[in-house]
Amino acid sequence: MLNKTFWFVLITLIVSSVYAEITLSGDARLRPRFDVKDNGEYGTQSEDFYYYYRARLMVNADIGDGYFFNTRLGHNGATYWIGKFGSGDTPSSLSNPNAGRGSVDFMELYFGHKGKKFGWSGGIIPIPHNPILDIHYYPNIILDKAWDTYNNNAAHGFDFNYKLAGKPLDIKILVDNNDGRKVVDANFVSQSDTSIVYIIDQDSGSIRLDTSITSTASSASNTRDQYTVYLSYPVSLIGFKMTPHLLVTLSDKNKAAPITYGLEFKLPRVAGFGLSAFGGLTSQAVSDSLTNLTAYNGWIARVKMVGKLGPGTLVAWYDQATTTPDVTDAVDSKFSYLWLSYTYTLHKSDWGSMVFAPTYRLYTNKIEGSRDYTRAKIELTTEIKFK
Repeated sequence: MLNKTFWFVLITLIVSSVYAEITLSGDARLRPRFDVKDNGEYGTQSEDFYYYYRARLMVNADIGDGYFFNTRLGHNGATYWIGKFGSGDTPSSLSNPNAGRGSVDFMELYFGHKGKKFGWSGGIIPIPHNPILDIHYYPNIILDKAWDTYNNNAAHGFDFNYKLAGKPLDIKILVDNNDGRKVVDANFVSQSDTSIVYIIDQDSGSIRLDTSITSTASSASNTRDQYTVYLSYPVSLIGFKMTPHLLVTLSDKNKAAPITYGLEFKLPRVAGFGLSAFGGLTSQAVSDSLTNLTAYNGWIARVKMVGKLGPGTLVAWYDQATTTPDVTDAVDSKFSYLWLSYTYTLHKSDWGSMVFAPTYRLYTNKIEGSRDYTRAKIELTTEIKFK
């Protein structure tokens, strides 16, 4: 349900357009989905048909000389989805299940400056999805666009970019956890320091907090904030366009601190299709028995093609990934992911567009002797964009 805060912000921005250049744009989606989950010999198989819906509103303000403010309003749910039609999942516990309405949140909110050589911004900044983010932040699920699903392609932090040899060197500093503190009272003893561990249920996609592990160690009272530094810089070599990526997490001594390297590159076009590939390596060297944290290493690879086919556009990619715990007799967790979609534009004008995109997605996760999970999603995305 649209709250008073939303209307206040919207009216204020419209009124302020007398003084600043305000641009409004947005989109809305309806997505019927047939969802099949199969745990193979280790569980049950289920089938479900339901309808997702979402909407987003983007507000951009230019106050001159390169200074700007941007925000994106939407629902703070997985991939912005507000909920399901009918008596499915209801975003509001106050509503009748058949009349559930979603809230409106600031999904992006940042301001900064764009210059010819240097630019900066800070706040809830956009971080477009790529596979390196999946394997760095979600090593236990990796694929099926985990960063897009659970972070909505944004994060708290700061973005700096500088034109180096005519190309943008981009440095992002992401604030992953801001709860670090130092206790100076010598008599302080922590009575119950609950370890913060998030568990993701792959079948439902929900995230819950595991508070089953506690300690009484006073040393846990002194902790550091957690940051991730993200660097990228496009380069050209022997006719190929490549973009190296590096993510380094700076964390407390008993927290996960992965380092991830990636390389994205475009290949020559074949039969009118644009081809690209991506490869990445990650490692996490911290182990902690209290939180059941295990060191690991892993890799991810993607091949992708995009091109016109008939009246629409075909998009296809295939991912493979593996993570291996750094323990004796470790068993690999193997992942694969296939995406096939065809986008047809029903209407397009200077003010927006209406598109249909039938999509097939197939996700697998296999661990020898314990897991054989497959999830197939057949969808029809209907989207309207306006500007």
